[in-house]
Amino acid sequence: MKRALILCLFLGGCAAPPPRVVVQKVDVPVPVQVPCPAPSVPARPALPIATLKPGAAPAEVDRALVATVAVLQGYAAQLEQLLGVQR
Repeated sequence: MKRALILCLFLGGCAAPPPRVVVQKVDVPVPVQVPCPAPSVPARPALPIATLKPGAAPAEVDRALVATVAVLQGYAAQLEQLLGVQR
């Protein structure tokens, strides 16, 4: 009796239609790393202190140093602005 019941269950299982397979296309958003473009670094400025001749008057040296500091501050501001864009 048990064998007949088991045989009926196996045969009944084979008579059932197979499950339907549905293929679907699913888009999965994946973040992709993209390198940042290389920044265009401004050219190094010519410093007024470099044009002084040896033995220049102290007043000329002072003026050249003040002008050099101003030029370097402007250059530093350009570089900081460039770094701010890259952050």
